[in-house]
Amino acid sequence: MKGFYFILSLILFLTGCGSSSSPDFGSAKFGKDDYKMITEANNRFAFKLLDELIKNKEEQNTFFSPFSIHSALSMTFNGAASDTQKELAKVLQVSDYEPSDINRAYASFLSRTYERNYEATLNIANSLWLKEGYPFLEDFVTKTEDYYLAKVSEMDFSDPKTTDEINQWVKQKTNGKIEKMIENIESNTVAYLINAIYFYGEWDHSFDEKQTFEDTFYVSKDQSQKLPFMRQTNEFKYFEDELIQVIDLPYKDNELSMIVILPKEGTSLDDFYQQLTYDQWVNRINQFNKQEVSITLPKFKMDYSTNLNDSLINLGMPSAFSSNADFSRMVENGGVCIDEVLHKSYIEVNEKGTEAAAATSVEMQEAASPVMKIMNVNHPFFFVIQDNESEIILFMGEVHSPEVNKK
Repeated sequence: MKGFYFILSLILFLTGCGSSSSPDFGSAKFGKDDYKMITEANNRFAFKLLDELIKNKEEQNTFFSPFSIHSALSMTFNGAASDTQKELAKVLQVSDYEPSDINRAYASFLSRTYERNYEATLNIANSLWLKEGYPFLEDFVTKTEDYYLAKVSEMDFSDPKTTDEINQWVKQKTNGKIEKMIENIESNTVAYLINAIYFYGEWDHSFDEKQTFEDTFYVSKDQSQKLPFMRQTNEFKYFEDELIQVIDLPYKDNELSMIVILPKEGTSLDDFYQQLTYDQWVNRINQFNKQEVSITLPKFKMDYSTNLNDSLINLGMPSAFSSNADFSRMVENGGVCIDEVLHKSYIEVNEKGTEAAAATSVEMQEAASPVMKIMNVNHPFFFVIQDNESEIILFMGEVHSPEVNKK
């Protein structure tokens, strides 16, 4: 059975200005608030996928972009039919919606990123690479191009230069952080669908480099390491209960934030995860209150790469990977399936801010208190980077060892 690849790379780029031009959505029709249809879906998907990714992976760093993965699979959703479509809808948490609703939601979100006057810039890029001469349906290609602003290219997949061109596109859109997404193109590969995101955000309250000091990070009861820690005291959104401390660290203009969750002494990340669902997440961040907090946070950098096939199958979409896959709304007479879904990501956190990038490849074949709070992030923690207005989770991860992690 023929295979196709979906390469999803997310590019969030935050610098000192807004987007300079308006995109051309072609024939796409959508409302400016349609993005709200995918906020809950994306975030529920994020926590379910997190649960899969951390299974049997004790004390390993994890960092991924649920938005990137959800975006790419949503583009795939347009080409699916029958049971394959139903399974995808279940995994994407959009069973109550039609593909047309999801298309409008993504077009709406992309449109608002251009219209909002960020202190920083947020760029998201998609592309669709098709095997030359293969019978892709015009409706599928047009929807991908118009609603997801995808660059569409018909290529000679037997030419080695095509691999280089695809990798160069991903590298460019992730500001050089994801250098090589694919090794080579197999003879039965018929498409690559790519979504890219790169993020650079400077803290609203930057950490003074002169205050950075070396201290101990406790990886586990038996393991520790000396690391550079950043520190500052300021007013932040903050919440705590008997198990955890949660702080919202905003980037400039407060449009995006990193939310850090630190288990209290006697509570592990695993204990925290046992009660971590989307609904519990919403309950916690709705309890944020501004108060003075002394925060100590390690500097860290991380590379992460994972194959998502098993995770997505376990979440409920086995058909898409089998010979029974029905993508007859993508290709004439169907006959294609997903061969592999790969995700690559990168993050660096320092005194100035955060830089992050991700790429996913689907291969087819918290009342203010008068007492200052102290939050010392010196043991494994969980974090999220989200768009604050839409509340869409863009990146998510857990840090067991703040050193560079490659897998």
